[in-house]
Amino acid sequence: MQKKLLTIGIPTYNRANYLDRCLNSIISQLDGIEQNIELIIANNASTDHTKEIITRYSDKAKISYFENKVNLGPDSTSSLCFSKATGKYVWILGDDEFLIDGSLKIILNLLENKNYGDVYLHCIPFHKEEELNQNSVSNVQITTFKNPLEFIEKIHYYVTFISGNIINKSLLPADFTYQKYMNTNIVQVYWTIKAVFAAAENILVETPLIAAKQNNSGGYQFVTTFAKNYNFILKSLIKENYNKKILDITNVNLIKSYFPANIIKLLYYENRFDTEKHFSVLLNTFWKYKSFWVELFPIYSKYWMKKIIGKKIVKHS
Repeated sequence: MQKKLLTIGIPTYNRANYLDRCLNSIISQLDGIEQNIELIIANNASTDHTKEIITRYSDKAKISYFENKVNLGPDSTSSLCFSKATGKYVWILGDDEFLIDGSLKIILNLLENKNYGDVYLHCIPFHKEEELNQNSVSNVQITTFKNPLEFIEKIHYYVTFISGNIINKSLLPADFTYQKYMNTNIVQVYWTIKAVFAAAENILVETPLIAAKQNNSGGYQFVTTFAKNYNFILKSLIKENYNKKILDITNVNLIKSYFPANIIKLLYYENRFDTEKHFSVLLNTFWKYKSFWVELFPIYSKYWMKKIIGKKIVKHS
């Protein structure tokens, strides 16, 4: 049997309505290219009507279905999709994302007869679907990177955006394992960076091909995940002789671009994430970086001063 060009793996948990939209966006675009696509769903012990949605779409397309009997966390279903995938390329797509009309054939055309390590896809972020301009896409602009470090400099912490990275699994070694990164919430960082450095070329697709629901995750300690756990994975890769610059590139971008707005939300507004000793985590992870003291420490200092002088902290639901 000929190997599929692309596996689309969808990890899901109690988001049947989102999964319905996601699957519809894929299956409605399969006509004429289904022979090149493998579709996998990994259900993390959902208690809603997820199985009904999957059964309904199984009548329209072949779906390989796997189910955890208990909730084992997001890494379990993401890695299950990745491990079961038989396609040359593997795309782990969030159940709350969906494909823009016309995008699937474009993606296959980009992958065909190529050996990219990572294909990074820009997305259209949205809060309400009715706000989206969902015009069909017919062509795309891409940027090719022959130097893997330059590619990492371009996408930096977006290697964590699992839906945005299509990985060439065929470039990874046969004895490839990622078990020690399970329960970091970003296990995909390990296989993504390995694929990036294994390839002669990586590409960034400038034209958005997917729509991504915003602020739709939670239930984890986001500072621990994106500071401590992320650094654990990167340092492990460096021990495997990957370029040391991946750590500084990522951390500086996290400090300057990712954490400031999120820390302000964490301090001043009601937050959907679990309580954690986030300042201690950030300090232990980033204290060597000047940008930490310039960008993040002043946010905490201002907050602490308001607490000391008794100024009321305004919170919003």
